[in-house]
This record gives sequence, structure tokens and C-alpha cells, in this order.
Amino acid sequence: MNEAFSQVYGGYGSLLTKVFGPVIAPRTYLRATHLLLMFPLGLAYFIGLVVALSVGGALIWTIVGPIVLIPTLYLTRWAGDAEAWVTRRVAQIELRRPPTAIERGQSFRSQLWTRLIDRNTWTGLVYLFVQFPIGLGMFVGLVVISAVAGAFVGAPILIAFSDVEFHIFGWSASEVSAWREGLALVPVGLMIFLLEVHLVNTFSALHALWARFMLASRAKTIPSIPEVIDPSPDGPDGGLPVPADATDVVPAGPDPAIELTGLASLTRREKEVLGLIARGHSNAEIAEAFVISEGTVKTHVKRVLAKLDLRDRTQAASYAYEVGFVKPGDLDQPSSEPVQISTRRAR
Repeated sequence: MNEAFSQVYGGYGSLLTKVFGPVIAPRTYLRATHLLLMFPLGLAYFIGLVVALSVGGALIWTIVGPIVLIPTLYLTRWAGDAEAWVTRRVAQIELRRPPTAIERGQSFRSQLWTRLIDRNTWTGLVYLFVQFPIGLGMFVGLVVISAVAGAFVGAPILIAFSDVEFHIFGWSASEVSAWREGLALVPVGLMIFLLEVHLVNTFSALHALWARFMLASRAKTIPSIPEVIDPSPDGPDGGLPVPADATDVVPAGPDPAIELTGLASLTRREKEVLGLIARGHSNAEIAEAFVISEGTVKTHVKRVLAKLDLRDRTQAASYAYEVGFVKPGDLDQPSSEPVQISTRRAR
């Protein structure tokens, strides 16, 4: 939260400049425009999603349902990307969208399933739905406050030159003896406008935090991909690098010890994922490292657990240390260092 509000008030020195500085800051009015536009955009999101999900859901057992729902799935992702980009520019905070690429080799059905199990698909959908009530509240609030402030500031002119009886909260022009007395309303209007300026900045900062919570990547760090070295030349990843001057190297057969650990059944990517799991990285951080979706990472983790006959990530991490795939010292070393597969037998 400090980051969002520091972008609003961090550039001002004294308390006086913090109070009055935002009034002349162009970004304040950019934030106000963004808050006002949230209402029509949120309404468009709401209507579009309700129609698409209703039609697609009702016709899910026909060819029309998937034709409607699948494009909606991708459109919501792109809309979330656009919302994140705008929020990042307006609020000037870090808002890194999680990657959504899917590794090659997956069937269309598998790719669709990966999208469905990706957390960011559903958080983005919820964000777009909630934009409508948030935008409506922002629009009504800003319009009402602006109207009240404008009425107070323009009260002397309206009282002096308008033939229509002028009312402000029951206070009519007939109760004001001269337009000069209407000047007393101007400071009140200016105070209301000053309050509105700070409300705009506050609501913009709060909305930016909400957008980051729903749309941004959950990764705290972006780890380096560990280099996996398989000591078995005939293993699935091609074995150890062969020296440039070694012309008469005779490949050795598969190492039985490696086969006993079960690691030989993993692909290179699955070994890399296991190495990052053992180092304590989350799915979001692993997704950032490989620039793929969290759903794809979940698929890799599921395959690793199935191939090694493990229950969960904790057991996978323990297994990696047990067989020597990852050593305790690796946690204190850069994750870009090679991960050497040990030849110890699994217990």
C-alpha cells in the first residue's frame, strides 16, 4: 500500500505542498478520467460477460456453447492485460502480469484444460465483473461531488445573473440579499474541490492495489532456470557435455543407480521444475522463470509427482534432497548453477 500512495504524495516535501500540490498536478486529472471511464468500461464488461456466459452455459452441450465460451476465455485474458497496462501507467506502480504461454506439444484439449486450471484466468474474470459496481460508485461519487463544488464556487454568478430561483440544499437566492454575500459560498466550494482531489488520488491508489491483487503475478522473485546435468549419456537428456577434444569417447551404458532413483523417467523440463520445487519456489515463480502459465506448471508438477510416485510438493522436495538431486548448499547459491543428479540409490 505504501508504494501506491507514495506515487501520489511521495514527490511533495512539506505538508502544505502535499495538501495543495495535487490540485495542479496533471496526473490527478488523469486519475480522475480513469475513474470516470471505469463505469462505461465496467458496464461493457458486465454485459458482455453475462451474455456470453449465459448463452455459452445454456448451450454447453451443443457446438454453439464452446464456440462462445472459448473465445470469451481468451478475450477476458486480453481485457485483463489491457486493464493492467492502463492501471500501471495511471497509478505508476509495478504490476507485472503473469505469463500465459503454453509449452509446445500439448493438444488443444490439454491447452484448454491448462487455461481452466490457471488461477489467473478466474481472478481476471472476477476483476472484470467487479469493475462495473466499482466504476458505478466512482462515477456517481465524482459527478455528485463535482456538481456540489461547482454550485458553491459559481454561486455568486448564478445568484446575480440568473432569473431562476437558485437553491443549494434548501438555501434559495431569495435568502441572499446580494451577490456579494454569495461569495461566502466560494471558499466552501473550493474546500469541497480540494477534498475531491484527494479522494480521487486515494481511490485511484486503492483501485491500483486491488488491480495488482487480482491481475498481477504472485511471484515474489523470478528464479534462474537450473541447468540439469544427467550423468547417464544414454538418458533422456543426452548425458554430460562431451569435451571438444574428446574424439574417441565411448558412451557408457545407462547408470543403474540413476534408473533406481526414478529421475531417468523425467523429461528435462520436469527435472528443472523439480529442482525449483526443491529450492522452495512457488508455481507462480516457476511460471515466471519459464515464461509459461501457472496452469502449465501445475501440469508439470502433477507429472513429476506421478512419475516419482510422490504425494505432494513437500515430499518431492524431500525426495530431491534424498537422492542427491539437490544439495542443501544449493539454497544459498544462485539458482543458475547446474543441478547435478547424484548416483546414490534411493532408499
